[in-house]
Amino acid sequence: MNPTLLTLTILQQALLTQVAKTFPDAVFYKKTTQRLVALTIDDIPTPNEPDDQSTHLILDAIAEHNQSITNPNQQARATFFVISNHLCQETELLQTILDQGHEIGNHGLEDILVAELYPEQFQHHLEQAHHCISGLCGKPLRWYRPGRAFYNPKMLEILRETPDYEPRFALGSMIPLDTNSWSEHPQFTAWYTSQFIFPGSILVLHGGTVTRSENTAIALKTILKTLTEQNYRVVTLSELWDSHR
Repeated sequence: MNPTLLTLTILQQALLTQVAKTFPDAVFYKKTTQRLVALTIDDIPTPNEPDDQSTHLILDAIAEHNQSITNPNQQARATFFVISNHLCQETELLQTILDQGHEIGNHGLEDILVAELYPEQFQHHLEQAHHCISGLCGKPLRWYRPGRAFYNPKMLEILRETPDYEPRFALGSMIPLDTNSWSEHPQFTAWYTSQFIFPGSILVLHGGTVTRSENTAIALKTILKTLTEQNYRVVTLSELWDSHR
């Protein structure tokens, strides 16, 4: 690695470690020596898209990458954080995600800054999304990621009282820039994401619109290739969190 890039990576990890110490109620990365990286995709599916075509572009990009990996245990898997109000009735998308070996997480009822909600509003937001998503996929959910990655102590209390969920918020090792018009280009996303690759990191990309999903699908082709070339295994958030150090 270029010495300048190596120095930057070390500084980024040092800053992330300090942030994690400051906010111990959130998951930013997993301390591990294994070459594992968790891939997470936010905001899916695209609302008002009956066939969920744009989200399938992301799934197809991962599946295409996996065709080149003969060992099923080494194939890439991701955690898809679902916004329940984006779901169409009778959708088969969540089952497709599970059938392809991925994981489903709760990203709430709608795409808002939930830290601004009153406690009873947040509880409704969390529980309604949970019932919808878990009902469609037929299994309990483990991870909740708050919108805009902000949370407050009352939200944490409510999360900890919710059965089956980890008692901490699922955040990430990077501040994603792929939702901004000035930085959404797939080539930039692939380069930017590559700056946050280290053992135990949690990468964050987005769906939720046709453009974002298309860009993510394109960027993933480069990102997954880079990770494979660097001998990383791409796993779900649960696989990373449950891994031995």
